[in-house]
Amino acid sequence: MSVDGTNRTASRTLGVIRMPERHITVQRLMAASPASVWALYADFPNLAAHWHGLRGTRAIGHQTSGLGARRRVDLKPFGSMEETVTTWEEGRRIDTRNHPSSLVPFNRAETTLTLKPDGEGTFATFDYRYVPRGGPIGRLTGPLIDKMLTASFTDMLAETERVALGGDH
Repeated sequence: MSVDGTNRTASRTLGVIRMPERHITVQRLMAASPASVWALYADFPNLAAHWHGLRGTRAIGHQTSGLGARRRVDLKPFGSMEETVTTWEEGRRIDTRNHPSSLVPFNRAETTLTLKPDGEGTFATFDYRYVPRGGPIGRLTGPLIDKMLTASFTDMLAETERVALGGDH
């Protein structure tokens, strides 16, 4: 068992190494109202318009919000992924399933963004679960990827707060 309670032991089945899922959680108490924070995330295909940690985002298909909405995310410095909304609780929660391109160092990922009112502000929690690529090398790079993703998602929440409080996009 790891510190966060997940089992991170790799198992071998018929010569196949199964990589353990990794889990990152970042949280932020924002001065912005839940409605203003939700409005930014509910504009699902346009995340890159207010968070500069991405090269770009755009809708896939005609549905731009709600369960089943999809977007393409162009990552910095390279790579991309497609995200599909798997849970949409208006004003409170969005879950996605992510399908990364071959340039991204993980096979699959899932996210949960939860917003809770806290006084006049918002308590935001962003959970990211992913499985690294690369077999044994993936086990070694996992902690480095965790560190990079934690910094990136911490920046995303801070930038969301800034824009939700009226800062420039």
